[in-house]
Amino acid sequence: MPSLAVIGSQWGDEGKGKIIDYLDEKADLIVRFQGGNNAGHTIVVGDKVFKLHGLPSGVVRPGKLAVIGNGTVVNIEELLDEIKGVEEAGGSIEGLRISDRAALIMNYHKKLDGAEEKYRGKKPVGTTKKGIGPSYQDKIARIGFRAGDLLEKETLEEKISLLLPYKKDLMNMLDAEGCSCTVESLLDKMTGWGEKLGRYIVDTGVLINESLDEGKNVMLEGAQGAMLDIDHGTYPFVTSSSTTGGGICTGSGIAPSRLNHCMGVVKAYTTHVGEGPFVTELHGEEEESLQKKGGEFGVTTGRGRRCGWLDLVVVNHAKTLCGFDNLAITKLDVLNDYEELPVCTAYEIDGQKTRYFPASIKKLERAKPVYTTLKGWKGWDDTEALVKGGYDALPKEMKDYIAFIEKETGTPADIISLGPDRDETIGRKADWWN
Repeated sequence: MPSLAVIGSQWGDEGKGKIIDYLDEKADLIVRFQGGNNAGHTIVVGDKVFKLHGLPSGVVRPGKLAVIGNGTVVNIEELLDEIKGVEEAGGSIEGLRISDRAALIMNYHKKLDGAEEKYRGKKPVGTTKKGIGPSYQDKIARIGFRAGDLLEKETLEEKISLLLPYKKDLMNMLDAEGCSCTVESLLDKMTGWGEKLGRYIVDTGVLINESLDEGKNVMLEGAQGAMLDIDHGTYPFVTSSSTTGGGICTGSGIAPSRLNHCMGVVKAYTTHVGEGPFVTELHGEEEESLQKKGGEFGVTTGRGRRCGWLDLVVVNHAKTLCGFDNLAITKLDVLNDYEELPVCTAYEIDGQKTRYFPASIKKLERAKPVYTTLKGWKGWDDTEALVKGGYDALPKEMKDYIAFIEKETGTPADIISLGPDRDETIGRKADWWN
């Protein structure tokens, strides 16, 4: 029952999509277990670029099953647009499977998301306004739509009749943009969704467990990053789902004993989208330079990402929560030509030094990074030749940087990413599934 999970160790945007695409050649199923289309993965295959939001990264690999698990929230209209984009870019979604238990994002969720953020005034969470939070709210309140409902017209009509008046009253109360749909028009729309996607909607928990029973390779794909976890991240500046190890099982329908390996994806520096404390954040020209070099603009929002030095307090917090047994270090090429590279190994809070990530936002706002400064390295002209040379061909200072991360986290860095393309990668293991 070989299974491998890949989870971001920071605030998302670590390059998980590229790493999953690199690893999934031998995977039979690629499973997205949490989050919605507020996350973005970019996959570069030759001259083809796939920008994915709700679809699992494995959808671009022919012959794979790409599963949207029960722990996700799905915007059907935007998913249909994304499917169209993948097909126009030369991909296929024949392997797509959607959990009949996955929660649906409705248009009123998006309107409420924006209204709630506006209601917070000067203390916004920094939501993408995609309706993710309100959809999860409905799921927890036991009043949400699920993908399986699209296959049962009677169930749809009952739920729409109950929910639509309530949501309209709520939008009016929060001064949200109005909704002109009726029970009849929404029923027609959702019935149409079922007709278009019905053949892909299945009990994915059964599918995944049967695949494991048959000895197939199952990859579990995290969205966002560990620091956005609803319980263990920088609350309240987090997402509405579990992005850490626990979310793997609840979001896919497998038992903890069925998870064999968990890889943490570590960006060689740190980025953050939205509000909340960020201890190693840079400012001014330093931040703008790193942002520009790294192309740090959101796939989903287009927003510039906040940038800072690598924070190993964050990475170690994620390792504890997720159980990483190896790491993939990405975007090392972005750090080319820096003379020095500070790496945060601890925080100083109120005169006390700690290596643990506190829950208190106020403490994090007062925290000062404790840095170890390493030597930088020069860039190179030919990435293809560098990759062919393997790990030993890397600049000594880069290997020292990688070794420092390994030492401080107690975890081997088995994948080294030197660019966005699938081929710009050095793997230090022969078999990822044993």
